[in-house]
Amino acid sequence: MADRASGNARSLQGLAAILAALSLALFAWIQAGFVRAFSNAAAGQQMLDARIGGYERDDVIAMIRYLKDHPDPATILHSMYLGPELIFPLVLGGLLFCLMRLVGPGGFFFGRPIPPGATAVIFCLPIFYTLVDYAENIAGLMLYPPAMPSDATISLLAGLLPIIVRLKFLTLVVTVILLARFAIFRYLSPDGTRPS
Repeated sequence: MADRASGNARSLQGLAAILAALSLALFAWIQAGFVRAFSNAAAGQQMLDARIGGYERDDVIAMIRYLKDHPDPATILHSMYLGPELIFPLVLGGLLFCLMRLVGPGGFFFGRPIPPGATAVIFCLPIFYTLVDYAENIAGLMLYPPAMPSDATISLLAGLLPIIVRLKFLTLVVTVILLARFAIFRYLSPDGTRPS
């Protein structure tokens, strides 16, 4: 039984290593091949997806107007959504899920053990991140050229996109913080193999 658990842990570690390498490669491709190319084609302007601090409704509308008159940056953005951004959210979400499985959520929170329901919610965070990232990409495909959205679609999605991007980064940050917390508890536990 212990050999089987050890084999499962090694398999999960191997999968996590592959997903980490893929995530880094895709991130590098997005940055070098699309974010930088967009900035060069758009006279130094940064694509909204690269703004970690988020953006507002007016930024979305301004980007739609800008891209209508500048086809080269629009083509780069469209290619990114239909290229590496088709895979990156899934790979990163899978990596986060594998890491969560490896560190095993547990320990105490405010002096009480983490309940099983909270553990289930914690495991849903990487999945939620993936879904929100895809929602942002789909909204971008519906808004930016060559798409020709109606005024109602522009109004709706321009209001939703800033919320979606904040949810995406919030989910990512919370997941990373929880991973760090669980890893610390795991490796500071008396036997060093499971959370205390």
